[in-house]
Amino acid sequence: MVAHDVLTYLCAESVGFSVKPVRITPYTYSEMDRSPYNREYSIEMREGKAPAVTAEDPEYDENEYYTPFVLYEKPQAGKVSAIQVLALYSGEPDWGMDNGISLSPVQSLMGGSQGYRHLKYGLFFLRAGKALERALHFDRLSRAAFDRGDQYWGIRFAARAIHYMEDLLTPFHTKPFPELLLLRKLFDLRGLYFLTYNYHMNFERFTGYGLWHGNRDFIDPVRDAKVSALSHLHSDLQKAWRSMRNLFYSLFRECGALWREGMSEGPVKLKGEEVARINPSGRLHCGIRKWLGCAASVVKGYIAHSLIPRMQQQP
Repeated sequence: MVAHDVLTYLCAESVGFSVKPVRITPYTYSEMDRSPYNREYSIEMREGKAPAVTAEDPEYDENEYYTPFVLYEKPQAGKVSAIQVLALYSGEPDWGMDNGISLSPVQSLMGGSQGYRHLKYGLFFLRAGKALERALHFDRLSRAAFDRGDQYWGIRFAARAIHYMEDLLTPFHTKPFPELLLLRKLFDLRGLYFLTYNYHMNFERFTGYGLWHGNRDFIDPVRDAKVSALSHLHSDLQKAWRSMRNLFYSLFRECGALWREGMSEGPVKLKGEEVARINPSGRLHCGIRKWLGCAASVVKGYIAHSLIPRMQQQP
């Protein structure tokens, strides 16, 4: 999804996550985290800066949609607000760390290693993608950092975990297209690819634009979402993913009603002003609110029941 930092910030604020400053510490977890990463990616320390929304590939550049909903403050005496660490670095996995890696033979069908790690597709009886596993991976690293007494990396790893949770619960990350559409487009797979790609990307740009610009239709369902109990992270995330997979069908259908022309001929990137003019149907509007509410409920539950107790155990 787009605008991870806004969704995370609103959820953290809603459950009373700490605004107290934490000391920024260096990264010392390479021996603990043996996952492969993009060799060209180096860990960024972006305190006081906006999330990295500019990309070398113009198709993935979000700069024209961005406006600073969250005002990130510069560090003072080597410390920065805990809630700002959580919000800022919930966008970190999109900054290049998952690009250009050989992970699976199926990643070429999912947008490369970035897609493979940020999606969990369920199509017919097939399952592919590691968004759930990456969320659990960084949750474990968060626990390990807190066990060391390292609040900064405990929060920052939790922010990465939240990123993958939010991706896991984005409807267009649960399926590439409805199964029946594959049967209808069996002899036009190129058109099917671009249709799927364009609906996915522009749907997320539309909602991300709304979040960054403080649109109440997007902000209110996040603020109003109830805190999920999250008694068992793995199974609860699986359950929420299935719910979003079911929601996908209606959202895909409504995107088809909104963008009838030109979406199957090649990549289409809507300009910021085009996104701002979109008037969603009532069903699309309701579907987006349901998605954001579900994702926010899970993220709030994780922050309230996992992250805050870890911080409270620190001296």
